[in-house]
Amino acid sequence: MNRPADIQTERLTLRVLLPDEIQALMAGDVQRVESANGFNYPPDDPNRGIDLGWHLRALRADPTQVAWRIRVTVERSSNTVIGSINLKGAPDPDGDVEIGWGLNENSRGRGYATEAAAAVIRWAFEQPCVRSVSATVPEDNNASQRVARRLGFTRTEGTRRDLPLWKMERAAATP
Repeated sequence: MNRPADIQTERLTLRVLLPDEIQALMAGDVQRVESANGFNYPPDDPNRGIDLGWHLRALRADPTQVAWRIRVTVERSSNTVIGSINLKGAPDPDGDVEIGWGLNENSRGRGYATEAAAAVIRWAFEQPCVRSVSATVPEDNNASQRVARRLGFTRTEGTRRDLPLWKMERAAATP
């Protein structure tokens, strides 16, 4: 399987994880992922020890979704994974794609989540099938709510998976 091109920002590299790398992370084999990518994975990487199986199952069912799944967020100055920026699959029939972000504890508060999400949102809106980007942000996650607002998301009246739903339409997106 070919890896889609990295997305580069001023301070970050956003790299898609391939199915075998997701499986290695789930198995705790970080060294395998490090050697495949050349990045350092700190002990507090948020992708360690979480269930990424639903991403893996979706990729095995449809390998063409690889660009629509997990991207690690790598701080270029240190070549270290500081989190991930994930799409939760290809756009639905209405052209909506869901995004989620997460950072290691010591990388928060520096604008990395906003920078990474903005770059992936730009990429998504370059795809002709995408009309909107959505995010679910828990009521008690004030930091992610601030990121969503900075990116131009608006909280809707709806919920998804019992979480408040935030949305951005293509016309409202900023390049």
